[in-house]
Amino acid sequence: NSYLLLDEKTGRLLDKWDSLYGDVRSTICYDTATKAFYFTTKGGWFCGVQTEKTSDGWRLRASSKWTLKLENGSSTVQAMSTSTPVVYNGRAYIGISGVGQFKAYSGHNITVIDLNSWKIAYTVRTQGYPQTSGLLTTAYEKSEGVVYVYFFDNFTPGKRRVLRDKTGQ
Repeated sequence: NSYLLLDEKTGRLLDKWDSLYGDVRSTICYDTATKAFYFTTKGGWFCGVQTEKTSDGWRLRASSKWTLKLENGSSTVQAMSTSTPVVYNGRAYIGISGVGQFKAYSGHNITVIDLNSWKIAYTVRTQGYPQTSGLLTTAYEKSEGVVYVYFFDNFTPGKRRVLRDKTGQ
């Protein structure tokens, strides 16, 4: 698969990123702190990249193409994600599929990624596959030193999940 960077006004191909597994079903998000774009693939990867301005237009910065294989606890069924990453304060929060779309507690999870080390900080098992992006609030960051991130399981009956997270956790 190739991922393309196009000129927003003309549609001209500016750059591309080849050889990633799976199609992108998440939205691509941008984090101002890291100056990077982040997305997930249905092939089971979390990806990030920075861009740089050149005389010919914008390009993907080759040294900043990061990938991280996502996990669901199975050695036979690959994880996948359609969840748009929520990125805040050096962390990314994403939903991951298990081995069966509607098979309860089959490896579905919420994955928290430490962007400084580019490693999975931890995962939280869920009953169903959290397919959407999470919702993060900083309302308690000053008073408690934590953020809360909300996800929903795609399962009947659905469940709301709440992560209470801080850097280093």
